[in-house]
Amino acid sequence: MAAKQASKIQEKGTLGRLNVRMKERAEEGRKREVRLMLISLIDTFIILCIFLFQNFSAEGDIMSIAPDLTLPEARVENKPTQSVIVAVTNKSIVVEGKKVADTDEALKDPDLVVDNLYQEMVRLAELKRHIARLDESKEFRGEVIIQGDKFITFELLKRVMYTVGRAEYGEISLAVLKNR
Repeated sequence: MAAKQASKIQEKGTLGRLNVRMKERAEEGRKREVRLMLISLIDTFIILCIFLFQNFSAEGDIMSIAPDLTLPEARVENKPTQSVIVAVTNKSIVVEGKKVADTDEALKDPDLVVDNLYQEMVRLAELKRHIARLDESKEFRGEVIIQGDKFITFELLKRVMYTVGRAEYGEISLAVLKNR
């Protein structure tokens, strides 16, 4: 007896059953439960939190020091507040990161007022007053921090202090490194 060949309908039925079985297996694979490794995840977050706590202080950075500036050391009692920062190096005078004058030009001027510094400070004072009018919680107090390089002359420091005082910044602080 010779084996009968399957008709095309029977072949399709067999192939159809194979396709159905493959689909069922694929669905079974999708229905498997996926469990997270919570212990490893928790450990990772704890390590991340410890790293962040060690690298960031609770007070935050009030000011950054200009790269070409060496601050003098002193015993410091008061912590700095957030205010306008004027950096004075041997080469330039910088207000809030913007160079406003060269120190040579500032020292050559017969007047004590450094003109470009004065104009920038007046502009910032007007801006801060405008902000204070819009937001009552922020008031203009005329506070400025001068970061003076420890190798600048007293004459230059005097001119900078006089100029910011003339621009209605009466609360002048000098930035120093804390002597330990």
